Amino acid sequence: MTKWLRDAARRTHTLKLAAMGRTVINKATYLLVRTLANAPPNGWLHSPWHWYRFPFSLRNHLLWSPSLQGWFWPEDESAIECMLHLPSYEPVVWVSPQPGHIFIDIGAHVGWYTLRAARAVGPTGLVIALEPDPVNRHQLEKNLSLNQVRNCEVVPLAAWSRPGRVRWRPGQEPVWHKIDEQEGPEVIEAARVDDLVAQWNLEHVDWIKMDIEGGEVEALKGAVATLEQFRPALFIEVHETLGQLKELLAELGYSIVQASFDEILDKHGWILARPHTGSN
Repeated sequence: MTKWLRDAARRTHTLKLAAMGRTVINKATYLLVRTLANAPPNGWLHSPWHWYRFPFSLRNHLLWSPSLQGWFWPEDESAIECMLHLPSYEPVVWVSPQPGHIFIDIGAHVGWYTLRAARAVGPTGLVIALEPDPVNRHQLEKNLSLNQVRNCEVVPLAAWSRPGRVRWRPGQEPVWHKIDEQEGPEVIEAARVDDLVAQWNLEHVDWIKMDIEGGEVEALKGAVATLEQFRPALFIEVHETLGQLKELLAELGYSIVQASFDEILDKHGWILARPHTGSN
């Protein structure tokens, strides 16, 4: 067993060194290209010369996320961007689970919030991560394993207002997949948060994070009993649903305590909502 552990540690060390080497070479080449060439019409991020792709593709390689202080294994460039730079795009500091908390991550993608929450809640807490897309979910499970996370359950379902099969529309990028009940070309399984909480016999729910590309209102409708009983904090990415969210949250006795938007008319952004002071 001791020899096996030494060999495993040696293999892991080799993989880490290789990952660091590819990243250093790619970044150095990228800096040179940006110095010598004009910016592409669609920006550097989507160009073939971006350091995610050139000279070595970083897909399916072990990478380190400084923002997360953890390892990840991406299968597409959007996963690389998310795991490396999510704090540059989203107000991640609003999300502050504590030891012993139960954290439900709806639309877990490849696991930035899942991993961070699992560390925060510790061995006495629990993270439940919902991710219906099989490619995203495979990366999520791989990333949890790489970082030796043991307090997270991955659920291969979407969250919605009713259980059962719903129509699903894959996006151009894996972060844009969503439920589209009118014209979605595929079908996936969905569940209500309330049913999952009952199934797991949870005694408390402290946080719900949600990023599901416009499905946030329907998902919250499936979590009404959970919100009324446990009063968790809610961190929600908003996709042109702010008016409906405000109305539903007010009915449930919640206030939006922080909000940030990156598109005019509050079309897209993030809100942090908590129960009204003194509400039960």
